[in-house]
Amino acid sequence: MISQHALFRARALKAHYAIFNKKNALDADTNDTPVVRAGEISKDQATSDETPAWFEPSQPIPSENIRYPHEPISPSEKIYYEACKKYYHTTGKPLIAISSRDDIELASSRRIRLGIDEDYNTFDLEEYLNKFCQILNINRNDVDILKVQSGSVLAEIQIQTRVNLQMVYNNISKPEAEERMGKMKIFFCFFGDLANMDQNVEFRNNVKLNGDWNRIYYQGHTYWTGALNSHRNRGSKPYYCPVGWRRYSLFMKNTGTDNGRTGRCICYHGTKFEYGLAILLSGLKPASAAEHGPGVYFSPSINYASHPRYSEIKKIPLEYQNSFSQSGKYIQFVLECRVQPSKIISIEKETLRATDVSNPNVIDPNIKDSEIEWVVSIKHDDREIVDFDDPNSAITCSGLMVRVTNNHPSLLSESQWWHTSHLCADNRCCCLNADLTDLKTQKKNGVTCSVVFD
Repeated sequence: MISQHALFRARALKAHYAIFNKKNALDADTNDTPVVRAGEISKDQATSDETPAWFEPSQPIPSENIRYPHEPISPSEKIYYEACKKYYHTTGKPLIAISSRDDIELASSRRIRLGIDEDYNTFDLEEYLNKFCQILNINRNDVDILKVQSGSVLAEIQIQTRVNLQMVYNNISKPEAEERMGKMKIFFCFFGDLANMDQNVEFRNNVKLNGDWNRIYYQGHTYWTGALNSHRNRGSKPYYCPVGWRRYSLFMKNTGTDNGRTGRCICYHGTKFEYGLAILLSGLKPASAAEHGPGVYFSPSINYASHPRYSEIKKIPLEYQNSFSQSGKYIQFVLECRVQPSKIISIEKETLRATDVSNPNVIDPNIKDSEIEWVVSIKHDDREIVDFDDPNSAITCSGLMVRVTNNHPSLLSESQWWHTSHLCADNRCCCLNADLTDLKTQKKNGVTCSVVFD
């Protein structure tokens, strides 16, 4: 809040200016209520002088008369932030996204954009910023307000150079920060290079408007058998059709030398529901992406990556069913990644105890069980192993694979191997989100399942 000295100083200067220039001290359109604009008088300036003896104190200036740079929200931004708000209402958590760790010391990364599910006309930004700064463990005067947008409340702030960005990065990534922001009705928080984020917003809108950017892999849509033979350079490993999945393309920066796709091998990595939903709705890497740090294995088989040990199965809440499918009941997310061939240091066998000595292809008819896990080296590379928009990273994430089914996916024909592999009722190990005994009974009774694309 603006200090009492700041108010005294502001009015004293205004009165002195009016006498000297023979003008009215107050603007006519403020009904004799003085207006202090953000950044007009600093805290240091306001408290450096004593209050003049002749100056009579008056009531504090109403917060609604403290004006911040404001601009309306654009139609494309409205669509984007409504999607982010959907994540908040679905999960009860804010969508927190962060720039690459490599970029956090750049000047452009000192900015934070907040989306707050409040009425713009009755919103107290100063109160919220004080609480938000407590989460970051910094002082309110360590941040400057750059602009505020209406349509809910969208605030853009900049962290001053005296603040250690690594500390902010660490604090904003903590689970307790997510919980506290959720209680403050913050539905979106991006920390980092906003220019790059704005490019992503534009890209996401193009993806939604142009179906050619996305793919449905199924008969009657995009479909092939065996290894794909095309003119594109996808590295030294074969690429097989991920049948039954829908792919959503993700934005990646183009450096002019490597767009993060050319010459790289396609592989997959299962992920949690909340993580996948955040990517689907925003196209951004959530702060929780740190869980995919060094030591994570990848697979050239989406069948293997979709096992509930790696990819959480989630029953779609009834109120959000139409957001994904008219008839779908369950959903899974898998990351489509691209790896530099030189970074694959070893190819290993499956680790879910699914192997049958009489059948070397239990999991995937195209890939041997003994060659289904890739170990990726990140030595001499301080970047996170999975990066969404850095083509120089060992692994780039180029798409989000989504599978929606009309029953539990363990009943799909391509998932029958789950029941002869490691499969347990502990959701901390196998994220089935269903009763395992009931699933086995359904399987025994011949109950089936199908993928849906409606």
